Amino acid sequence: MKRFQFGILVLLVWGTISSCGKMKDLEFLRIASFNFDNLSFSKSTVRMELAYYNPNNFSLRLKDAEFDVFLDDRKVGHSLQDTLIDIPARDTFYFPVKLEVDMGHVFQNVLGALTNKEVTIKAAGNCKVGKKGIFLPFPIKCETKQKLDFL
Repeated sequence: MKRFQFGILVLLVWGTISSCGKMKDLEFLRIASFNFDNLSFSKSTVRMELAYYNPNNFSLRLKDAEFDVFLDDRKVGHSLQDTLIDIPARDTFYFPVKLEVDMGHVFQNVLGALTNKEVTIKAAGNCKVGKKGIFLPFPIKCETKQKLDFL
């Protein structure tokens, strides 16, 4: 009888450990929308929606995102988000971003963008992702190349 109880205990422990698999990273898909709120020569405010996919079998919540945005490896802006976003399981979700952009750094990249016809946009920072009130730090890393057609 003790062997049977030990076998059940081993199966329960194994099942519990295997069900707590590592969370898969959220996948950056695209920039879904892009609008200027305030446009000036020194600082501008940009609103974007970033499309991400959650490959996990469970829903999550995202909060306290803080990240920098780079154009061709030059920092052009910073964003601080304090809203709570619900992330559905195995589905696409949209992350609204309000970005303060230093236009001086953007203007420095314009000449390179005109010659290359393509610019690399990166975001790097951190946020908190969790479930049921338990939040863990999660890195924000996304990169995309954007073609620029001025004509």
